[in-house]
Amino acid sequence: MLLAQSAPVATPAPVAVQVDHFIIGDLSKVIARAPDDWSKIIIQAIGFIAVAYVIGWVASKLMRWISTKFGSSPIAEATVGALGKSLPYILPAYTLLFLIKDLKEALAYIGWLNFAVTSGTFLCSLAHSASVFYLVAIPIAWAQKIADQSENKLADILVPMFSTVVRIAVLLVGTFKAISIIDPKSSEAILGLLAGAVVGLAFASQDTIKNVFGAVMLIIDQPFTLGDTINIGTHEGKVDSLGLRSTTIVMLDGQRLAIPNGDLATRPIVNLTRRDFIRAQDLVHLEANTPAEKVREAVAIVQALLVDHEGHQPSHPPLVHVTEFSDWAVNIRLMYWYHPAAPVKQLEFNQQLIIRISERLQQAGIRLAVMGTPQTR
Repeated sequence: MLLAQSAPVATPAPVAVQVDHFIIGDLSKVIARAPDDWSKIIIQAIGFIAVAYVIGWVASKLMRWISTKFGSSPIAEATVGALGKSLPYILPAYTLLFLIKDLKEALAYIGWLNFAVTSGTFLCSLAHSASVFYLVAIPIAWAQKIADQSENKLADILVPMFSTVVRIAVLLVGTFKAISIIDPKSSEAILGLLAGAVVGLAFASQDTIKNVFGAVMLIIDQPFTLGDTINIGTHEGKVDSLGLRSTTIVMLDGQRLAIPNGDLATRPIVNLTRRDFIRAQDLVHLEANTPAEKVREAVAIVQALLVDHEGHQPSHPPLVHVTEFSDWAVNIRLMYWYHPAAPVKQLEFNQQLIIRISERLQQAGIRLAVMGTPQTR
């Protein structure tokens, strides 16, 4: 009884943690074993990694040279070039992992196995991030091909913006993943800090975010392209550039106006360049005491000058009507449509039209009102 009470109680053996690496395997089942020659192992490891790097470097140079031969296919050129840039990172990283797998018994013998596996996985994660960073060039080349085929020049702006955003995202995700391999708790803390920082920046830069989203909406909706002349109610001019924050318009007087994209995206935009035609409208003022026959003759003169006029389309016939009989004039309104919408040519035609109307009215003995002159509205 006494002996039974004084006998030591056996404690259960600790349960080994099951850590299963995707290349090395279950670390808990590795049997520590001393190597025969440490110097030989170290030399072989350095040699294998050096050879892997040299092969990756040579392959990178070769594939970059091959990529220059795909001038007619930008996507193939980007694919071969991106793969070539990735090899100097991927090959040494995976060579290191396979070396750790072959030397796991020796590393376990000196207690370095977990450290070696963590370091190798960390380097592989960095290599993956670097590879993805370069491989992003493939979808960017595809997007650039679509942008080149599009007539809208804003698509050329969207591609660099897309490229920058994606590459920044790759760097952030890759950095977070690498840190999580070394210390998962630190990565969680960093993620929390980043989330808080993002929320703080969102509140502090609401106008900036609004302008960025405005730029994206303008690029997607495409109400105009670079070089178009637009009217936004208070201003009219040619679109010179579109940035993340603002759009620059060169106004008719030569001044450059920068409009925040957030404001521009919510305004009604009249694209003067994309219109199919220009509608012109003028008033001819005859003297108030002009006889009815002369008024009819004046209408006939104007109608004759507008028959099959320059820029005429059958779908938009010109209109000439007497619209008002005031105390000082009889007003004849003329309206015509000029195809295509070429402002300079339309102004030249309108000038010649007014001169011919004046000449024909003078020849017919029809006098214009003293207080009124032809007006374009």
